[in-house]
Amino acid sequence: MSNQRSIDILLATYNGQAYLGEQIDSILAQSNQDWRLIIRDDASDDDTLSIVNDYVSRYSDRITLIEDSEGRLGASLNFQRLLEESSAEYIMFCDQDDVWLPGKIAITLDLMKTTEQEYPGVPVLVHTDLTVVDSKLKTIAQSTWRYQGTVPETANDVDKVLHQNVATGCTMMINEKAKMVSTPIPPEAVMHDWWIVINVAKHGRVAHVPQQLVLYRQHSNNAVGAVKAPRIRTCIWAGLKNKFSLPTRIMNHYRMVRQHDPNAAFLPTVLKKIASKLRQRRR
Repeated sequence: MSNQRSIDILLATYNGQAYLGEQIDSILAQSNQDWRLIIRDDASDDDTLSIVNDYVSRYSDRITLIEDSEGRLGASLNFQRLLEESSAEYIMFCDQDDVWLPGKIAITLDLMKTTEQEYPGVPVLVHTDLTVVDSKLKTIAQSTWRYQGTVPETANDVDKVLHQNVATGCTMMINEKAKMVSTPIPPEAVMHDWWIVINVAKHGRVAHVPQQLVLYRQHSNNAVGAVKAPRIRTCIWAGLKNKFSLPTRIMNHYRMVRQHDPNAAFLPTVLKKIASKLRQRRR
């Protein structure tokens, strides 16, 4: 692909007409402009494609739409398809309904380069905190980590991240080595971000920025949203409102764990997942 930049931002869209323009505008307003935005639409049936094509026509030097005949893949495999198109040194992941604060790319990249110097030659992932907002961008919680009881320091403990993801995809930047150890993303991966965090924790280093650099919009169509930690009945399996039923999510989580531990037994895996949620609740 032409217009090579240091950073590829991967945006997976699906019926995102309501907020997509705000998200793209916030990327265009970044203090660091050394990026290319790659978009793949997952067979939307609203005006998402029209909005994307308008931005592509106006910013063809830095925004690209991937068009293929693969149809609807779902969020994780849509991002896998985008990863196949990326050739940049660094990759970021973008949701269609959030807002990035102007320094997000620059601050994340600074920590990425610092971490690469400290841990040379290994996969590196950097993620940030978020501010939880409603559909009108009114603040619900200043820190998603505090809101959900997330402890980002646990991201380098493979056993812990196998049962509890602590990095949100729309905050993540990975280097080329992290992409290599994380792809292809298998169909059983619960979400692309969780899969990537597990693999980087296993082979490299995860670092975090303790600043809220994304307005994490919560609305009726979130695939997986922010769930307040004390609401244990709803947070044990965050995102049940998405396409996965509870039995499917349990089985997919088990299969994902088995990818890294072929001897993992079903019941202990599920019990560890529940225990991690209970610990999260007590924080």
